[in-house]
Amino acid sequence: MKALIVLFGLLAWIGCHDESGDINEQVYEEDATWTNMLATDGCSWHFSIASKDSTYSVLPSEASRAKIEKELGKIEDYYSFTPVHLKYTLTGSKSTVQCGWGRTATYDEINVVEIHKK
Repeated sequence: MKALIVLFGLLAWIGCHDESGDINEQVYEEDATWTNMLATDGCSWHFSIASKDSTYSVLPSEASRAKIEKELGKIEDYYSFTPVHLKYTLTGSKSTVQCGWGRTATYDEINVVEIHKK
């Protein structure tokens, strides 16, 4: 009888165990566009990712910028769209980017795991 109680207790514990993990552990893989629309009163360098219903923007962490420049080169245009394939993790932080007319926008920050020009 004790073995049966222990077995059911173990099964209940396994069933209730949260395996969602840390937000930083999940790697997302998306086609995106490395975008700068500052010249047209948009926002400076950010990633635009199209989902089913909308497009959302994310900003790379400072640590990711070297990886981006290594793959895409140092781009100094003020109006540019570069299609990329992106693997990233969320940092859980927000970051701001300079936009036209002196305003800023706040987007989720990401760590770039891998990036390739399409």
